[in-house]
Amino acid sequence: MPYTQKEFSTPPPHPPAGTPADSPTAKPWYSIAPGVWEYLLNESGERKAVLQWYEPNAASTQTEPITHTYIEEVCILRGGLEDVSLAETWTIGCYAYRKPGMKHGPYRATGEGCLQFVKVEPVDK
Repeated sequence: MPYTQKEFSTPPPHPPAGTPADSPTAKPWYSIAPGVWEYLLNESGERKAVLQWYEPNAASTQTEPITHTYIEEVCILRGGLEDVSLAETWTIGCYAYRKPGMKHGPYRATGEGCLQFVKVEPVDK
């Protein structure tokens, strides 16, 4: 799917905490884990840009540090997210560039939740 032009001046409202993963009222957000949602901004092949919403105090399903084979860029837009392994909390304006194989996470949102922009892209060969 080719990229499409999209613009908005405020983030689209995310599902309220406790919304069931299969709720039609959550669309266009979709659940990727309990209490964790994504809103697809654009996708082309293996490249993807999403908004990701962690409900207040929601935790990633992984219990060990995460690694992946792609490049990931993240910027926190609202709230905060704790990297449990590092015991470090990332808040509004924090940015991360993660190379393939870099260990990070698992995560837990702060009491206000966490809205972040996430971009993933494959490694050029």
